[in-house]
Amino acid sequence: MDDPHHRTFPRTGRAGWLVLGGGAYMLPSSADRALVNIGLILGSERALLIDTGAGPRHGTEILAAVRALTPLPLVIANTHAHWDHFFGNAVFLDEGTKYDGGTQFWAHVAAARAMAETGESQRAEVAGPEPEMSAGTGPGTRIVLPTDVVRETPVQLDLGGVSVELFSLGRGHTDGDLMVGAPGVLFAGEVLEEGADPQFADSYPGEWAAVLRKLAAMGTKYPIMVPGHGRPVDAAFAAALAEVVSSRGGGAAGLQWIE
Repeated sequence: MDDPHHRTFPRTGRAGWLVLGGGAYMLPSSADRALVNIGLILGSERALLIDTGAGPRHGTEILAAVRALTPLPLVIANTHAHWDHFFGNAVFLDEGTKYDGGTQFWAHVAAARAMAETGESQRAEVAGPEPEMSAGTGPGTRIVLPTDVVRETPVQLDLGGVSVELFSLGRGHTDGDLMVGAPGVLFAGEVLEEGADPQFADSYPGEWAAVLRKLAAMGTKYPIMVPGHGRPVDAAFAAALAEVVSSRGGGAAGLQWIE
């Protein structure tokens, strides 16, 4: 029987990007790069990169993949304050400099605060895949904090012919989860998790379930939703994941995804 939630996304043939449509792309990462999804949205004047990976090794790979696709100056959005989503920031410090006076790094205000408070202690998490980042020695190992923050009011970014919205739906996976909405595509960070159980360490399960239900109601605007890890999903997946999170048990097995 045909699965109405199942789709196939083409690859660009350049560095493994998945073409999501509307100028949006997703770069899956390997297991030694924490399986984190990297997003990219292209305008005519600049591009928005969503998350930067686990350190300078990963960040350098991401930058090479970006430059295989576009020479545009970059703006960065970090979806939350966990190491695998922002430890690569330093690699991108100069990627806006020659165009607009410096690279912008966006995050939710609570994530920016958490990065400042916990960044150094998170270095221990990357001793295996990113030994330089763990030790804090060598190029690109500085913990780079956001230059700009999103609060209660959504922020609109004009990339040149493409408008992107940065916004929060409330506390969930963390207290600083940032959503990035592009035409037809939503990058949701680890508020959405496909292929593995949700991670609850510093989460707010009751509020997280409510956020997921809000996402489930946004399927018309965002038929494609990109999780922090795993394959692209849809609104039906978000609704089912809300039940998993609210019960704080079970896995993601059997939930619908699109690829």
